[in-house]
Amino acid sequence: MNILYFVHTCGERNGIANHVLSITRALPAGMKARVIGGRGASLPLFSSLRFPAGEFLEALMSDFDIIHVHGYGNFYSFFGALVSLLRRKPLVWTIHGYPRITGARRLFYLIYRFAMAPFIFWRAGRIISVSGDILPILEKETKKPVTVLPNGVDLDFFKPAGSYAQAKCACYVGRLDPDKGAMRMLECCSLPLLFIGPDEGGTRAKLAEQARRMGRRAEFTECEFEKMPAQYERCRYVFLPSKYEGFPLTLLESVAMERPFASSDVGEVKAVLSTLFEKPERYLLRGGIQEKVSELEKSSLQGEMHKARKKAAVYSWKSVAQKTAAIYSEIA
Repeated sequence: MNILYFVHTCGERNGIANHVLSITRALPAGMKARVIGGRGASLPLFSSLRFPAGEFLEALMSDFDIIHVHGYGNFYSFFGALVSLLRRKPLVWTIHGYPRITGARRLFYLIYRFAMAPFIFWRAGRIISVSGDILPILEKETKKPVTVLPNGVDLDFFKPAGSYAQAKCACYVGRLDPDKGAMRMLECCSLPLLFIGPDEGGTRAKLAEQARRMGRRAEFTECEFEKMPAQYERCRYVFLPSKYEGFPLTLLESVAMERPFASSDVGEVKAVLSTLFEKPERYLLRGGIQEKVSELEKSSLQGEMHKARKKAAVYSWKSVAQKTAAIYSEIA
């Protein structure tokens, strides 16, 4: 069975790209994956929003049995649904989070919600969500059942080489998107800051300038997925002060590397923390980031991070890929 993944991001350092890469690597025998995406032209105000003109034609001429699109609020999901219709092939749609956008950019999401998303809902043979918290919204919009399949982690790939206490930096991992709360990292004044991930709409330059003004030590880096464990080794703490999320991969990757991870209470974060830790509230970001750093510095967390890593085995990409493959078989 040939599966075509038509996605707006490919080979980059972000959750959807890593999700697709991990799924395709873990698919069972008999299923062949091909990924098309990430080469479309970026649009103003949305550097991660790409228009897949050439890739649409490439997908249309591809040999596949099922097309799988990812993400709510991008052109690839819409054009993937169109390919599904024109080729009369089943469509699977995975939603990684429900955008809660404010300001001028919200106009696009309103257009998408009422003019484009209904077409994808109609074409989708199966809809998958990586988090359960948005099920009421999705089921109301789609009028279809939604399957929850969480993200996963490869514990053989993400293996700690040393204690988090030996590391120096307070880290942010992911797209430098204002809605992800990257600017809030400047609240931390006691540790050097490390930002790992691609720029989003000039946020990197704004962060660098503001860090300079505030006297913060800030470093910015991007790297290939294969080099991420070495980057996590530099992290003393990993923070995600996001306004909205589905199931952040950085949570599982940080725990796999035995790096304390603190996040705003979004998406599946609290539920996953409750699975991994006896005191999940410790890792929820309720106040300022410096306040959380000072709190975490009061205790040695190595023991509970080691226990949490063992518990993270329940989130394996092999398990997620097998359940996804079962969905393909059902709708083929």
